[in-house]
Amino acid sequence: MMEFTYDGMVRCGFGFYNPNHAAALICLVMPFLWGWKRLPWLGWSFSLPLTVALTMTYSRTGMLVLGFELAAYFILTKTKNCKLICGSVCALLVIAGVCGVLARFSFDKAVTNRPEIWIAGIRLFAANPLGVGSGNSGMLASAFLLNGIECRTLVNSHLTLLAEFGIHIALAWNFLIVYALIRGTKKTSAWCAFGGMTLSAFSSSVFDWGILFDFYEYGKLSLLNFILSWLTLLLFLGVGIYLAWGKTNWQRPAIAGAITLMLILASFLFYSSDTPRIKGGFVIKPGEDMPLVLYDEEWRLKTVLPFLKDGYILPLQPGNHQYPAEEIYFFGNAAEWAGQFPDARLIFIFPPEFIEYPANTEKIFPAEAFR
Repeated sequence: MMEFTYDGMVRCGFGFYNPNHAAALICLVMPFLWGWKRLPWLGWSFSLPLTVALTMTYSRTGMLVLGFELAAYFILTKTKNCKLICGSVCALLVIAGVCGVLARFSFDKAVTNRPEIWIAGIRLFAANPLGVGSGNSGMLASAFLLNGIECRTLVNSHLTLLAEFGIHIALAWNFLIVYALIRGTKKTSAWCAFGGMTLSAFSSSVFDWGILFDFYEYGKLSLLNFILSWLTLLLFLGVGIYLAWGKTNWQRPAIAGAITLMLILASFLFYSSDTPRIKGGFVIKPGEDMPLVLYDEEWRLKTVLPFLKDGYILPLQPGNHQYPAEEIYFFGNAAEWAGQFPDARLIFIFPPEFIEYPANTEKIFPAEAFR
């Protein structure tokens, strides 16, 4: 299992596999320590060790979110206590500086790649408004839309939800967020916590949907990470419902609905005919010849694509998939399934060394021809 490191030091995850997720949970808890009516100094004192824990994750997003939460808290409460404001800001900067997290604030690939990944994700949704399927967004973006960038998710929980689960789920999710932020401004601590987590999920995969809904293998990570991930999601939803709860007029839901709809519709401005279209677990690219492409576990979408020229019917996952086609491409050990397609023209790419080719074989491209 890969460890997250910075400058040779292991970043603390506090039970999470990804330290950025731990930072997001810390930021979600932190605002509830501020503004206690009794013993307010005690709540602020508890914030100090949590800030140290936050810096131990070395999460840049976490530090920025905490800064946002502090600013939002002081603005919403109209705090005029200059000593408290200056003391909080200075304490945050000193702790971040001493622990070394400030040195991470630079424009590296982790920062500059994000806009490209996000645009690719929006394009995926625009071409597939009903979703590309759970766990497929990063794979499709990497294979078809990104040059030299590999990603498992879209590094944005909201966008990943939109691209993978489609417009109907995204409308409900985004409406809750927008309405809670509009409705709950008087619930200061909860608003800051919810707003902070919304930002955390915007800039990272805090809500990792593939892991959250893998109840058997937990995304091949630890049970503790799975439990903490669900705890984070449930706390976020709980705070959002708390902010949205209560009597209201028709204007606030209408405004929230209009904003949500505008955000979703704006995505279609990024539509491109070059973006892959997904249908029933297949990438369907129209063309004169549309062979069914079958490949084994040793191949991926990105390694298969260079051999495909015109149109094709390409499964998202390796395996023996059935789809009506006049021509079949077999990559690697997928050649073992050739006997199941007696009426199609068969083309073999990098087949095993010892194999009996059926009579309907049209072409063979051995691995030696490409060395």
